[in-house]
Amino acid sequence: MSKKSIRNRFLSTIDKYLRGKSTPEQNTLVDYFYDSIPDENISEEKLAMIGADIKSNIDQDISTNVVKLQPRRYTFLKIASCFVLLGIASTYVVQKYFITKESNYALAKNEKNSPIIVLRDGESYDLQDTMFSRLTQRVTDKGEKVFLLPADFGSDRTSINQIKNPSDRIFAFQLHDGTKAWLNPHSTLEILPVTAGKRMVKIEGTVLFDVQKVKTADSYMPFVVKTALQTIEVLGTKFIVNSFDKVNEDVLLLEGKVKLTHNNFQTAVILKPDQKASLRSTDPKILITKATDGYKVEAWHKGLFYFENEKMEEVMEEMAQWYGEEIVVSKNIRHIPITGMISRYDSVDQALKMIELTNNVKYTRSGSKIYVK
Repeated sequence: MSKKSIRNRFLSTIDKYLRGKSTPEQNTLVDYFYDSIPDENISEEKLAMIGADIKSNIDQDISTNVVKLQPRRYTFLKIASCFVLLGIASTYVVQKYFITKESNYALAKNEKNSPIIVLRDGESYDLQDTMFSRLTQRVTDKGEKVFLLPADFGSDRTSINQIKNPSDRIFAFQLHDGTKAWLNPHSTLEILPVTAGKRMVKIEGTVLFDVQKVKTADSYMPFVVKTALQTIEVLGTKFIVNSFDKVNEDVLLLEGKVKLTHNNFQTAVILKPDQKASLRSTDPKILITKATDGYKVEAWHKGLFYFENEKMEEVMEEMAQWYGEEIVVSKNIRHIPITGMISRYDSVDQALKMIELTNNVKYTRSGSKIYVK
């Protein structure tokens, strides 16, 4: 928010306050501003001197329907509303108030609905904030909406540092280098500075990457993804990283080739398409298996669960991770195969009811656990 817009908003608020037409929120702002000005800097005598210089028609602009104020406060606010008085001080106080209030409002309002953009100076804004009015969207050939991040947003202090997705939806972003990232619900993407000629990001949660190749003078610029357990280096490829669990992590490679290194043991592997790597925090060995999750990606984009001849216990593990619930599966049904697609409903209960309808199983709740039998 610019100083000019802050000043205009401030003066408009004081005018409404004096006319008795301000909202409770605006009343709080005026009180906040007034109480932030030290008494010793503006004496009664000084206020009287300044007031004597104000043009005689000022009072005509103020309605007779004036709220009851202490005399000193009323005089001070009339002066403040007609002067660029206390220019630096008022801008600082009001800017601090507005930014704090709006940042907290953005976080509270969008906690379950919209991603949050965090700048390097620590301020947070939601995607609907006017500050990001130039954060445009593009619709892909598959009908997906992708938010386009600018190459640079202001100075280093106000450039984009993090994207948080506290919602229950998947959001796609195109980074300044053309790389696309799909953030799973409750996932975070941190954009790190370029280091040693490498593009760097750090994630928590589950993120699908479609990395854009960037060629320098004599080579391609690597793209590095850091998680709690591993460092993944790529040139241009498409893969999914699942890092919700800091004890176990998975990487599913869809296209291209990636090299991943275990952060705790420095063991490394190179993945080929349709391979899946699984890591444990306490094991230096990285397990590589043939991936059978190709169709899961398309279903994932469309808000669906996809299961193809998967064991019941594997299906419940995926459900438990998605909904953040603890699910216990009875031994006698753990190996029952499940095939099909169901919607990623808002609640785990809706999803489990669909599984009940198509399979001979039942689920119950007891305390904080769900039992499937």
